[in-house]
Amino acid sequence: MNRQLVDEIAPPIYAVFDFTVILVPALAVKLASDRGGMGDAEGVDLIVASAILGVAHAALAWVRLRSEERIAVRRADMWIAAFDSLVVLTFGATILLVAILYGFADEHASLVDRGYPVVVLWVGVQLVAIAAAEGTGRFVFWWLEPHDPITSRRRRSPRPSR
Repeated sequence: MNRQLVDEIAPPIYAVFDFTVILVPALAVKLASDRGGMGDAEGVDLIVASAILGVAHAALAWVRLRSEERIAVRRADMWIAAFDSLVVLTFGATILLVAILYGFADEHASLVDRGYPVVVLWVGVQLVAIAAAEGTGRFVFWWLEPHDPITSRRRRSPRPSR
């Protein structure tokens, strides 16, 4: 495979992985509720919300990857940053969600009893995971890419003393 072909097919494949990582926790919750005897339309709102967030972030990740392909000095830096972003998204979309739901179970139960929708909390946690992943990907790419050394910039002449 030549480099141009990889440049064309890699961002959409990465976007599909990104979408899948965001959607899988909602599917797991729906599957668990169906197997637990609570199989109705309750879990569909989580799937719909995750699908919307997944499509939006997949498009954002696709654009970010295409942009980094154009400006990358070293292509390995781009892929390292993309992989790090995907790992952070995976942990954020799963472990962060479990930690928040488990750590604050009583608070969530009282909110649900008052009629607040669980999907709002779900979307909030997913948005935090997406923001952390995007921040990680952009920071790692910036950090790995070569920069002009600070010493090469023209130094200002010192102010004359009075």
